[in-house]
Amino acid sequence: MIKVKNVYQYIVLILVVGFSSSFSVQAQKRNGALPHSSTAFVVIAHRGNHVFYPENTISAIQAAIEAGAQYVEIDLRETIDSVMILMHDATVDRTTNGKGAVSSLGYAQIKALHTTAKDGQLYTIPLFSEVLQLCKNKINIYLDFKNANVAKAWNMIQQAGMQNQIIVYPNTLQQYHEWQKLAPQVPIITSVPKTSSTEKKLNKFFITMHVAVVDNLYDENLIKIAHVNHVKVWLDVESPQESTAIWDKFLKMGVDGLQTDHPQQLLKYITQRQMELE
Repeated sequence: MIKVKNVYQYIVLILVVGFSSSFSVQAQKRNGALPHSSTAFVVIAHRGNHVFYPENTISAIQAAIEAGAQYVEIDLRETIDSVMILMHDATVDRTTNGKGAVSSLGYAQIKALHTTAKDGQLYTIPLFSEVLQLCKNKINIYLDFKNANVAKAWNMIQQAGMQNQIIVYPNTLQQYHEWQKLAPQVPIITSVPKTSSTEKKLNKFFITMHVAVVDNLYDENLIKIAHVNHVKVWLDVESPQESTAIWDKFLKMGVDGLQTDHPQQLLKYITQRQMELE
């Protein structure tokens, strides 16, 4: 015969396990399921493999695919005549031979521009539709949603059959709410505000904001809080100072991914590190 005390303990255990399982399922459903990846740790190629090819170009994205990255990060903007293209800056000045804001230029003007690589070759600015087709079944897209129409972008993603290969980084709170309303199943990545720098405030942030990934937690305890909330941590490490020492530091902290300017080298380093740990 089971003692009453043990029965109570058993009931409490069942309730706790049941709540934990329910919380896990609800949290993942609420936050959006991440695209499939062949590895638990993900490498994100920043603006494509842009060390070798101009950023946000077809060649840079193709190079990221060939490098074996799990994600390619691209920047989406819209022309004055509502054509979606890839461009990081609000203007075309830095990366092309033209001048002016993307939002004030027509696609015919954008199409006539080119960007120059180190090898002297000329590269054009790609359409979002071209990039979707290139990436389909090859690499997931980390979509930095700079300035574009959410409904139109989502429709293009669906038409391309890429709805399960996308994670979106909204640049405004309005964009976040539009994505949540229109396509709540799409996983969102965002930056944690500086005001959420304590465990209590971070937990509150995750209750308020339904996100699958954050990109700026550099404290090991806060990374653990994110994981408790079923939120991944993908850090941005792309910079002139990027090195194996930086990669190793964050890998030891338990992050789930790194956005890098050197995807091929990072993937090689991770493989070597795993072999050393075995």
